Amino acid sequence: MKKNIFDKMSDSYERFHLKESEIHMGSDTISVSPKLKLALGWSIFILCCVFAYIFVGFPFVNAGKAKKTDKDEVLQKEIDVNEEHDTMVPYEKDADKDLNAFIKEYFTAITDCDNEKLKDMVTDASEFADNENLKRKAEFITEYNNITVYTKEGLDEGSYVAFVVSNLTIAGVNSSPYDISTLYIVMGSQGFRIQNGTLSEEISKYIEKVKGDKDIQKVYKSVEKKNAAMKEKDASLQEFYDIISRRNVETQSAADQTTEQAEDGAASQSDTSAEDAQLSETASETETSEATETPVTETQEIQTPAEETAQ
Repeated sequence: MKKNIFDKMSDSYERFHLKESEIHMGSDTISVSPKLKLALGWSIFILCCVFAYIFVGFPFVNAGKAKKTDKDEVLQKEIDVNEEHDTMVPYEKDADKDLNAFIKEYFTAITDCDNEKLKDMVTDASEFADNENLKRKAEFITEYNNITVYTKEGLDEGSYVAFVVSNLTIAGVNSSPYDISTLYIVMGSQGFRIQNGTLSEEISKYIEKVKGDKDIQKVYKSVEKKNAAMKEKDASLQEFYDIISRRNVETQSAADQTTEQAEDGAASQSDTSAEDAQLSETASETETSEATETPVTETQEIQTPAEETAQ
């Protein structure tokens, strides 16, 4: 009976692996036992695995160290943080569902003026000791919609620089302009936390540098164009920005006067300045935000003097 292909393969396997093989070298013949063939086969296989690990797997084992080195290079690199530069730290869009849920919860708590919840979401709970500032803000910003989170790796393992893009619902304004907030997220024993206290000089320097990354700045130009077009079509939005612009000027003037007043008078004036500056900051960020598929961020150059004073 004629053998099929599988029978032939079976016979070949049996002859090679299960029977002694003979190697002819001139007039000499070397016999190779099945055990020796098996040992040689496994030796070659293991050797191939070792080479594969050295040339392919080893770089992945050291990936964490490479990232840390890159971050050190970012800090050491001399660049103008107010100018666009080549991307040093790549971004990810909505990369972590848990992080996205946490950030959405955070902004919902802001518009709900839920101080107790906010205290558990930040590293410095004293910021939300009372909710008067939140109430004032909630009078004009009533909701954050269509939240998208773009993240770049933070300095420490498990930390992120998060650029949060959303559409604002503003009282008395027909359209929903784009807004962006920059958050530094750390991982605590109970999960994500927003580091809202005073950032270290190293972290602050790192954030400012990655804000100027080319991938982020490219989006800024698109954002400004979209918000400008929206203002042209919506008189109520233009009026809102006009009010904010006037408050910017007033806030800067108040800040200058504060430095010349006595300590007791200065403390009273700074409360008013902080309130106006908070409104100014939101509007300025709104003018430079994005809700498209590309990432967004803030840049130092677009902040008004009032914003810098408030920060």
